[in-house]
Amino acid sequence: MYIKRLKIENFRNFQKLDVALHGNIVVLGENQVGKSNLLYALQLIFDSRLPDSARQLSRSDFWDGLAELTESEEIIISVDIGDFDDDMDILAVLTDFRLSDDPQTVRLSYKFSPKVELEEQPSCDEDYEFVCFGGENEANFFGHSLRRRIMIEVLPALRDAEGDLAVWRRSPLKPLIESAFTGVSDEDLGDIKEAVEAATTELCDLDGVRDLEDEIGALYTAMSGQRQDIQPRLGIGPTDITLLYRSIRLLIDAGARTINESSLGSANIVFLTLKTLELQRQIDENQRDHTFLAIEEPEAHLHPHLQRSVFRHYFEQILEGEERALSTILTTHSPHIASVAPLKSILLLKDCDGDGTKGYSTAGLPLSATDKEDIERYLDITRAEILFARGVILVEGDAEKFLLPVFAVTLGYSLDHLGVTVCSVSGTNFRPYVKFLSSLSIPFTVITDWDPKDGKKPLAVNRLIKLIEAIEKVTSGDGVSVAVKELKALRVAEDYLGISDRGETYGLFTNEVTLEIDLLDTELLEPFFETLSEHKWSAGRVAKIESWEADYDLIDEVELLAMVETIGKGRFAQRLASRANGIAPPAYIKDAIEFVVSRV
Repeated sequence: MYIKRLKIENFRNFQKLDVALHGNIVVLGENQVGKSNLLYALQLIFDSRLPDSARQLSRSDFWDGLAELTESEEIIISVDIGDFDDDMDILAVLTDFRLSDDPQTVRLSYKFSPKVELEEQPSCDEDYEFVCFGGENEANFFGHSLRRRIMIEVLPALRDAEGDLAVWRRSPLKPLIESAFTGVSDEDLGDIKEAVEAATTELCDLDGVRDLEDEIGALYTAMSGQRQDIQPRLGIGPTDITLLYRSIRLLIDAGARTINESSLGSANIVFLTLKTLELQRQIDENQRDHTFLAIEEPEAHLHPHLQRSVFRHYFEQILEGEERALSTILTTHSPHIASVAPLKSILLLKDCDGDGTKGYSTAGLPLSATDKEDIERYLDITRAEILFARGVILVEGDAEKFLLPVFAVTLGYSLDHLGVTVCSVSGTNFRPYVKFLSSLSIPFTVITDWDPKDGKKPLAVNRLIKLIEAIEKVTSGDGVSVAVKELKALRVAEDYLGISDRGETYGLFTNEVTLEIDLLDTELLEPFFETLSEHKWSAGRVAKIESWEADYDLIDEVELLAMVETIGKGRFAQRLASRANGIAPPAYIKDAIEFVVSRV
């Protein structure tokens, strides 16, 4: 089973959140956007350890943007659950909460609203009440019996993994040890008890130890009196047969040190390891049917490489397949964790000013298997930078990637300050990236070459139509929209410039030929040839470059591009960028930069 949809209305940061989800969930977003509040919303439904006094919210929990509270305002949190039919235990718990129009979906809801019998406007917290119900009928209550079988556990951001591991009653090692000892006979434990007592006696019979024990006992008795004497003794641990196993501690470095002597990062990984084993053991022993393990900021104290290693294994091995009875919900600021997260698990929260926090999910992203692999590989290699950008400029290669930040400064913009990232897709396959960014509502623009062909249709024409079709499919759910039909009609009429103009309204910008050739029609012409001349050419090519500089009309564009490719387009652009300061870019680059900047 998994959460397939989450709706939150009028709760704290959220005026109205309605997102589709898929399997495990990785929640991204800036500070104070509501990531912790989203987890608390789920706790109101699923947390069996949360008392009803905590489920009774207050007026301050209503959405921050409400001007005033009236009798019509209410907080509603609902979760749709799918893929529960194949587990008979879960089916027995949830079957009464199916939706009438979709029996394959179960809905669990929390509602906080004015009391029904209230005759006046609500004016205090006591005028409100909550109800947890399933399906579409508010009289169809659920409570602890459901939460005991399907529950959420939250590991908070400021958790003390080291402290919890050290305290027996809080340690995730406790239930694992207790379970491991259930099959040990009293006879075996008795033998161990005798051995421990013998070792303890021998250790404490040493002169210095025995003297210390006597000193402690004497001073305590002197201070408290005989009636309060607790008879203190030194020992390795309690030797009561029922408490013997509590002396077991997790050691590191092959038993040389205790966990308290480990690094904070190691302690956090140990805690996660033990907690996961504990939850899996509870499921195996039929103590629970499904658990949502929510971890806030799992990157705490972990080196970037360790973040990727730990959570790549966690996603790919421990949580593989949606049929598993353990799901995770992570809230993170780490691009390293986001880079290895399953593509359809991402939920991006964004503050939309007066409309509260909105959520954008990749769960329903229409991608082919190849597109999915391309984006996952790209996110992994780039450390998921585009997921944390406020705006993205997609380009074909490294040449644009080096030059665009310089051009932006010339136009008066710092892309870093604005949170705009320039991303090279290393080719012209922009479509999966356009779908991905559209689904997350991240402002973007595409800069691509027109690629004209003598007597034939420019290569960019079909590229633009396909990109607009992809954008329309994600944003409006219509892959053959009126806009796309009009574009195809323009293609038939060979109105290619009309297609280019339409593309710009979607943030798709093209040049006249390719980047390098278009730069020749700007003030970069002279710096262009200075950069070209730096390379060690043959005498024939040096003469050719000199003839072009003497008469620019003699430039052979095909041969010039071949020279640039000999240097390497990225390396050439990197060198040219140092000479481009203060020089205005070609118009299509200027328009592309201003398009995305205006939407950030």
